[in-house]
Amino acid sequence: MVADELSFTAVAEKRNTVQSAISTQIKNLEVALDQRLVSRGRGQAMRLTPEGEAFLVYAHRIIALNEEAVETVQTTNARKILRLGTTVTLAMSIVAEALRPFALQRPDVQIQIQCSRSDQLLQRLESGEIDVAFMMDQGRHRQRRFVQSMDLSWVCAPHFQMPEATPIPLAFLTDGRDLRHYALRALDSAGLRGQVSHLSPHPIGVRSLVQAGLALTIMPSRTITQPLVPAAETLNLPELSPIALSAYQGVREGSNGEDLLIKQLELASR
Repeated sequence: MVADELSFTAVAEKRNTVQSAISTQIKNLEVALDQRLVSRGRGQAMRLTPEGEAFLVYAHRIIALNEEAVETVQTTNARKILRLGTTVTLAMSIVAEALRPFALQRPDVQIQIQCSRSDQLLQRLESGEIDVAFMMDQGRHRQRRFVQSMDLSWVCAPHFQMPEATPIPLAFLTDGRDLRHYALRALDSAGLRGQVSHLSPHPIGVRSLVQAGLALTIMPSRTITQPLVPAAETLNLPELSPIALSAYQGVREGSNGEDLLIKQLELASR
């Protein structure tokens, strides 16, 4: 308030106290920090020192964090929590489509999204870390609620240009547990050469490489979002085998809307 008003007297009136109480609080703060925060020389207008300006930024953040903490605790107590585990690619596309109709029907539920690899999500579901897992199908399982077939698509940036004499450049995840075998198998069957030219340990990194026009990748057709575009028609690339997406539901007492969320995920996957 002193920073806003630049007047101890004005702040004292707003706080319904005396001017000396405000100046004492500021003095105590300066002593604790061992820095002068307010310049208040005789005959000169009050102003913040450079140290005062710097500390003011943190003061605003402290107040905001305090308010956020109170709101979070109060919200958590008032609302049910539904923990959804999914992949980054699905979170940016199909999941986003499913969340709005779910939230309209269940405004009492707080959704928490955790992103991980498909091969890790089922284990997290079984250990109780998440309530619903939506990912590439992990095979027959007693907690699987639906399986949806989906076409794969070649994906590129709008300005991508296919090289004439070199292998087709591809971008995939570093550890190799992704869709690259679908791409290489399709290229081999068509008598074309592909090369994994760029790698990233994270799907966002792969997306960045493709968006830069450095390489192609493949994605489930329903997960392609701008500025990336399907590439098969314009670049005469071979057809890819489809994959399956599935949702798995955890086991716990009561329900926080898992059935409804899974229904919306299935609808958005079609």
